[in-house]
Amino acid sequence: MKTVMKVALILMAILTVTYTGVVVHANTTANSQRYVLYAAFEYEGDTPPTEWYTPEQLGIYGVIEYEGNGSHWLHIAVDREKEPFPLQEKQPIFLNKDKYYQVSPLWVTPGLPESVKQWQISIGGVLGAGWVFTAILFLKWRKKE
Repeated sequence: MKTVMKVALILMAILTVTYTGVVVHANTTANSQRYVLYAAFEYEGDTPPTEWYTPEQLGIYGVIEYEGNGSHWLHIAVDREKEPFPLQEKQPIFLNKDKYYQVSPLWVTPGLPESVKQWQISIGGVLGAGWVFTAILFLKWRKKE
């Protein structure tokens, strides 16, 4: 029983440290200060607008498209070192795939996809169940001594 207890504790500690490490790394990578995500919505003014930019001129290196609830919008990934001016303050218009978009002054974040939510619940459930199992083993081991 003592060996099973040690194995369970070591396994749970490794899994918990790994999970915590992944979460911390995802939230504090070195690039997190260099790159930023802004929201951009379809431009609704005069088309074509009098002043507009290309994504390259604004320092945009990636575009993620979202659609839902009758709206179409983008997350634009911007390299802060190549950003010519504060995009959220000036709200420039740019051309992407033959449509004009305007950078939003607001931070807009979509909800997590269902598949990601399911993984979070599964991982949390497994870790929680593992710690409960380990606690039960520990209590049984203590009773025998």
